Amino acid sequence: MIENEKNAYKKYYAENPAALSLKFCNELKELGYEFEVPSQTKGFMPKHKETILPIAIRYYQQAKKDEKNFFLDFFHFKGFDEVIPMLLEDFYSPDTPSLTREFIGETFRLICSEKYIDDYLKILANTELGGQRNSIIALLGKLKSDTAIPLLIAALDEGKNITTNAISALGQYKQPEFRPYFERFLDHENSYYRREAKTALKKLDKQLEKEKKST
Repeated sequence: MIENEKNAYKKYYAENPAALSLKFCNELKELGYEFEVPSQTKGFMPKHKETILPIAIRYYQQAKKDEKNFFLDFFHFKGFDEVIPMLLEDFYSPDTPSLTREFIGETFRLICSEKYIDDYLKILANTELGGQRNSIIALLGKLKSDTAIPLLIAALDEGKNITTNAISALGQYKQPEFRPYFERFLDHENSYYRREAKTALKKLDKQLEKEKKST
């Protein structure tokens, strides 16, 4: 596995000698970090956040389009709120590739900060972004914000992965009044919708049973 990555990067760097990921790796080696392949550098986080995060941010800001994707992995930790404003700027930028935008959304989900919920709601409300909002939907379900509920309910009718994730997100709330939203999908032709609806109802029933036992 490591040999395959070594060979792949050797070829890539031969064709792209100015690649920022190569410069980043060389800088870490100069600081004394030991690793065989670039993917192993991500294992130094979050323990070495104080040293590596500023470097990763610097290279991310220099990177163009797809090259940014490599550095996003260094931000994938709960509490790394300081990178969110920078990532929001890129998320909103029309120059950002859709795949990178999806990766940024996943980074938001993993950081899991409540401070920027208004931005998350703005993103969810923009239906033109389509599936690029999937991680945002999952994040809002995790945060269980009341202000997100109307948008999540509306997302149930969008179809594809948006509907699947909206069912899952609403299921995180474990609210009895949401039962009809799940039951409507129990006989749906889409197996993913059925599965998420059943999971959401199980969570709800388990929560209700727990509440009964505590009274």
